[in-house]
Amino acid sequence: MGWTNSYSILFKLLELGLVLGVHLSDSSSRLEADEVDKVLLRHQLKAYWMCRLNVTQYAKGNDSCPPEFDGWGCWEATPAGQVAKIECPSFGSLAEDKNFVTRTCHTGGKWAISGIDGEEDGEYLRCQLKKISANHKKILENLLHEMDDIKTSPYAMSESAQEFERCINDVLSSPGPTDKLYCPGTFDGWSCWNATSAGDVVYVPCPVFVTGFHPGRYAHKVCEEDGSWFLHPETNKTWSNYTTCIDKDDLSFRDKINKIYIAGYSISVIALSVSLVIFFYFRSMKCTRITIHKNLFVSFIINNILWIVWYTEVIKYPEVLFSNKTACQVLHVLVHYFLLSNYMWMFCEGLYLHTLLVIAFVAEDKIMKWFYILGWGSPIVVITCYAGVRSSYPEDTVFCWIEESRFTWILSGPVCIFMLLNFIFLINIVRVLVTKLRAVNSPDTHQTRKAVRATLILIPLLGLHYIITPFRPEPGSPEEAVYEPISAAVASFQGLCVSLLFCFFNGEVIALIKKKWQQTFTTWGNDTNRNYAVTTMSTMPTTPSHHDREDTTAV
Repeated sequence: MGWTNSYSILFKLLELGLVLGVHLSDSSSRLEADEVDKVLLRHQLKAYWMCRLNVTQYAKGNDSCPPEFDGWGCWEATPAGQVAKIECPSFGSLAEDKNFVTRTCHTGGKWAISGIDGEEDGEYLRCQLKKISANHKKILENLLHEMDDIKTSPYAMSESAQEFERCINDVLSSPGPTDKLYCPGTFDGWSCWNATSAGDVVYVPCPVFVTGFHPGRYAHKVCEEDGSWFLHPETNKTWSNYTTCIDKDDLSFRDKINKIYIAGYSISVIALSVSLVIFFYFRSMKCTRITIHKNLFVSFIINNILWIVWYTEVIKYPEVLFSNKTACQVLHVLVHYFLLSNYMWMFCEGLYLHTLLVIAFVAEDKIMKWFYILGWGSPIVVITCYAGVRSSYPEDTVFCWIEESRFTWILSGPVCIFMLLNFIFLINIVRVLVTKLRAVNSPDTHQTRKAVRATLILIPLLGLHYIITPFRPEPGSPEEAVYEPISAAVASFQGLCVSLLFCFFNGEVIALIKKKWQQTFTTWGNDTNRNYAVTTMSTMPTTPSHHDREDTTAV
């Protein structure tokens, strides 16, 4: 349907050695496993990431307390002198009734001191929290401190979330060896690394859920002689070497697909813009059909420009995806709004053609009002529902929303319905056309030729070629090497195809351009002849002849 795009290029980041996380444990916090509640620890870490995803942005320098997760509750940024209020945590609370917790923000932007076990100032006493050991508290404090440097939540994908929770149970909450120097167990955002003896190298299979990675290869991590994980010289953070996981052939293939999209959209924008200028220039072409064409072309142009921005400014720079700022999320929503609008104007084209065939008289001024509502208004309703539902699930809002979402059906559902209607329109239009051709007793071959030509012209106008795109082959399959270039070309060059068929190859447009050219050439030719005559007169000899001298003397 065109909703999913190639984005494996983001893994070029790994060629620079920049990965998602840092180590999540320290030898000082590696304590007895029987004193750590693994289930509670898992809930606390998940609540931490939910807090990071949901709190509002905090402007440093303001006289307010920053957003914070204290192990139990998530506190929003609060102005100094005010009291914040949250519900008791849903995990670890033994209270039967729903209670609330308050916390004071002191002058200077300092939170009231609160122990994460709720015992220092009594804030969490009413929640009747489950008692935790000092070891559990120490492990949690270290994990929360070290996770501050991780940009992407392990819960961004279900696969990495499962790996993270397994890592908590088996590695992060378990003691390391006591008889030798070692690097503590760690989770880097994708993989879990066991405690490793100093000077050794540990290997893990490449994560299968990362697009662009070869599942049969291994990543590795180096434990230095001093018992610390290797630090990357550019970032000064612990580094897991995933460069061996990168399927460079697949990366190159995805890069070429992205270039096809950029080239196709760029050419389409130029062709559509020229077509739009032609439609606006020749006022004699002003009619409902051309007005619908204009709106369709505008939706194409804006959508194609936004796709170009997406491929050149977002996908090309993985750090933009990882930062996941509001601007790129808004860009995602705008891209899909104008994509929806594009489909809706294709539907309007089909509906108008079908209406002309079925209804003898059409009040075109009234029907255009409905077309404006369908073409520009209805996509607003759909995209608002989509953005509202998807934004309410933090795991679906990472990486600038580039990942496939379980809510994509909100977008693709209406598109499929209107594509089906356009297909029905096409069949009926061709049926009526063939009937009329037979009525004028034209030869069968001529009838067939006209019907086929009409069908081929209407397919790109109605967007029916997109019917094949949902049947996407499995990634890495031989069919994908054929499907992806065709899909990229079909999607990106559709604007060019429509502008050629309905503007540059349109008989009415060609006739008007020829007429304008002839008028311009004739005017230019007349001006040239006049200028030549004036120039000839002005350049005649100024020395008079014998008779001229006599006439001049006489005058």
